[in-house]
Amino acid sequence: MTFLAGLVGSEVLAQAEAAAARRIKTADFAEPWTFDSFDWTFQPGLNVLLVKDLMNLHFIRQARPVLILGRPGTGKTHISIGYGHLACLAGYSVRFFTATKLLGLLYAALADATVDRLVARLAKVDLLIIDDLRHLPPKPEYASLFFDLVDARHGRKSTLLSSNLSVDAWGKVLGNPTLTAPLVDRLMDRAHVINIKRGRSWRTEGPNATPVDDRPDGILSADPS
Repeated sequence: MTFLAGLVGSEVLAQAEAAAARRIKTADFAEPWTFDSFDWTFQPGLNVLLVKDLMNLHFIRQARPVLILGRPGTGKTHISIGYGHLACLAGYSVRFFTATKLLGLLYAALADATVDRLVARLAKVDLLIIDDLRHLPPKPEYASLFFDLVDARHGRKSTLLSSNLSVDAWGKVLGNPTLTAPLVDRLMDRAHVINIKRGRSWRTEGPNATPVDDRPDGILSADPS
């Protein structure tokens, strides 16, 4: 019986690992990053206690949003993917998009009248990660499309959004400050906010950064944007 139980246990473990691998592939993460490779000591402005507390994924079970704000290079994407990887291992469905790609997909779906279908499909994902909301050429439809998606998930599924912009600037990026207000209201409802204040850039100050003396003129040690 012990031998048979071992065989059954090995088969179950193999199936679980294969399923997790499929979820990770479907998530389409930009990088294969996990918290195992995250440098917890590099960022003095990071609320490490909050980041680690959210690693138990209670925000997904509670369908609460997570906002990660900070300068470029401060680890927002690494943290986002870290949560996504943990969620895949825990059995949750996950999708990762840059904000630029997601808005482009929603905008393109208007052309063939499939936007409702796309929003409905994304509304079912347990954790939707929207990475790097930044300055981009705005289109008047962006705010409405983004609102429809956030509203479809509000209170039902967890959305994680990262940005190097203040929340006040999102209206300009999306091209409709008036409609952006209720969008932000939904994203802030019961949200966990990881605000990396006075963040250091891993790209310019990390261990693999180009030495200051070798950089072209005009590149700062910390990104001020």
